[in-house]
Amino acid sequence: MERYYLRGMIGQYWYNFTEVFALALLHRPTPDDLQYNKKIPYGNGKLQYLSTFSPKQYSANKKPLFLYIHGGGFLSGITEMRNAYIANWAQAGFFAATVSYTYAPQKVFPAQLQEIFDAVDFLYEHADEYGFDPQNIVLGGESAGGYFITYLASVLQDAAALDALGLQFRHRTDIRVRAIVSHCGCYDLERLTDTHKKQSGFPDVKMMVPVFLGKSFAGAREVLTGADHALYAPHITPQFPPVFFTWGDKDMLRFEAFDFSEDLRRCGVPFSMYKSDGIMGMHAWSIAMPLPKAKDCLARAFDFVLPYLEQYFIRNTDGQWKFITKATE
Repeated sequence: MERYYLRGMIGQYWYNFTEVFALALLHRPTPDDLQYNKKIPYGNGKLQYLSTFSPKQYSANKKPLFLYIHGGGFLSGITEMRNAYIANWAQAGFFAATVSYTYAPQKVFPAQLQEIFDAVDFLYEHADEYGFDPQNIVLGGESAGGYFITYLASVLQDAAALDALGLQFRHRTDIRVRAIVSHCGCYDLERLTDTHKKQSGFPDVKMMVPVFLGKSFAGAREVLTGADHALYAPHITPQFPPVFFTWGDKDMLRFEAFDFSEDLRRCGVPFSMYKSDGIMGMHAWSIAMPLPKAKDCLARAFDFVLPYLEQYFIRNTDGQWKFITKATE
């Protein structure tokens, strides 16, 4: 057995063990005003499923899609732990879906990307049934999920990586992402493994990225700095969707946020950064909805994202956002 595989499995068991505790702390019953459908398969794999939330009061109305991809260092993650956060987007008026995917090291790059593209294709093919508009999508994710959502947004602008990696994305040209919401996301695998970069000090990242790539650390650095290095990072262009992202003052991935913001600034892409401190300054606590500051972060995310969906949302004189219902669609 390769050493990276054994290290990855140990890390997977440990991080999923900690997520069980996080789930116990963050779990909330599904609100009565939402329809929750759990573990809908989009493929044949054990973890190839998605779960959805839909607002009952807007069941007759077409809605934008909020698509969330969980983090977990590429090798772990319990989707249900994010449900309390994702439910807020459905209550606001979105059809919300959360995607599960096969962990590394059981599968390695780019297999998870293919699974995510398969999930998006599945959703597109059921858009009329679910009642959402594939031309109005908001992507959300945290930690490693930040990598996946930015990569997804990237290939929607430029299919070169798809062809080079041999990936299939049938409905790439049929959907449109209006904005991205990333909580303490990672974005560039090369930076994460560069010991001269401060983000490489994030706990276990020098194990997580090689496991995700199915290589030793030295092997990972070789491909991430080689001729095909661009295949492993999102391609930021002026057409990239606007980004709302959070960073914590105690999280080493804040340096990823700082570098990513420079990438966006160079391309003229609109973005907004939300700083967290205290307990919220730790990694990805901005999705912990029992915390008051997480609620403030969510409100700021709405303020940034919803103007890009003006056909679906309007802001009242009291500053609250309201979903625009129509008598007929």
